[in-house]
Amino acid sequence: MIKLSPCAFLISHVFSKRTTLAPGFTWGTGPMRGVNIGGWLVLEPWITPSIFKGKPGWVIDKWTYGVYMNNRTDTIGDIRNHWNTWFSYTELQNIAAVGLNTIRIQIGFWSVIPLENGASYLVGAYDYLKLAVTWASSLDLKVMVDVQGCPGGQNGFENSGIRSVREWFTNDTNISRTLSTIQVLTAEFSQSFYNNTVIAIELINEPFPYTNAERDILKSYYEAGYGTVRSNDGASKVVVEIDERFQGLQTWEAFMQGSNYSNIAMTTHIYTMFDTDLITMGYSESLDWYCGQKDYLVTSNNVHWTIVGEFAPANTDCAYWLNGRGMGARYDNTLNTSALQYPGDCGGKTGADPSKFSAVYVEYLAKSFETQTWVYEQASGWVMWTWKTEQAADWSMQTGITNAGWIPTPIYSKTHG
Repeated sequence: MIKLSPCAFLISHVFSKRTTLAPGFTWGTGPMRGVNIGGWLVLEPWITPSIFKGKPGWVIDKWTYGVYMNNRTDTIGDIRNHWNTWFSYTELQNIAAVGLNTIRIQIGFWSVIPLENGASYLVGAYDYLKLAVTWASSLDLKVMVDVQGCPGGQNGFENSGIRSVREWFTNDTNISRTLSTIQVLTAEFSQSFYNNTVIAIELINEPFPYTNAERDILKSYYEAGYGTVRSNDGASKVVVEIDERFQGLQTWEAFMQGSNYSNIAMTTHIYTMFDTDLITMGYSESLDWYCGQKDYLVTSNNVHWTIVGEFAPANTDCAYWLNGRGMGARYDNTLNTSALQYPGDCGGKTGADPSKFSAVYVEYLAKSFETQTWVYEQASGWVMWTWKTEQAADWSMQTGITNAGWIPTPIYSKTHG
């Protein structure tokens, strides 16, 4: 049995009288409750390993996938089939039906502006982004557009489109091309046709500056990105979203303040499984830690609207290929180490079939989801990562709702607190 977390009483008290689905989201008037549509328009091998299996081991990200497919007779058929089938209008209806009010969709620069210098990325995803925004508009859902892939790679992770490459900070052309991407996105989704459905554009996803000089480059980019959005958003005044990733929210509390700035939001991603200290926590300790993030988030929210743009109920990195194609996990000591320094066994912690999860683990996933979402709603809300996966049920909101029951419906119900 998992003991109640210290915020359990508050959770049950606040939600005991809620009986209706969440209304549409407006910044500053209520919590964002959302889900990421991960792995759709920017491939990630761990979300859809079937696309990468059967291809050479060096095909590890969007860039190398493009290199491989550009040498095939049918270059685009594989990815076009994925775009057509991975996410549908019916799924968006299901998202709205459970009380979610927002979706966050990832896009790479290569889908928005022309390629240069023989870049291998396969293009065509932008049309699907525009289609998804029109779908969301018809359902009164809001959309956040996340620029997940930037020229040169902004973090060295596969989610940027190119693994182990981090050249965005060292090339002015890469930065200017990212701004061109922001310009195109803002001009497109500020049109009245979209009915103000896009409520935020995230200027860059999970940037990873290594030095103070690189952090200054990032700050300058954020200021330029803000100007680009404001020069192209007309009367819509779309929110400019800034990712604090790897710097801490407190780093940005004095940033972009004053009358020259408006409609700015901060996003942070909370993942304990990628931290070598936090991954060792037990279930109850983990819930306590999430509760302890409330003041940190509220303090930031008092300066700029602050959301948790990514989080997961899972507490391990056991999901197949989560750390990259062909790579193991910290949790079972198969990632870059042979020393037994972490808890040890990934058995029953992930996989496509949640019926193989123990009752204790399912209870933890439920408490983790409900605790985290309550804490994050004390600021401006949350967007879970991710809507669905092929082989990682513990990361799939769809599975948690429909197959296993660790995610409640309506989404804001608290049944495990």
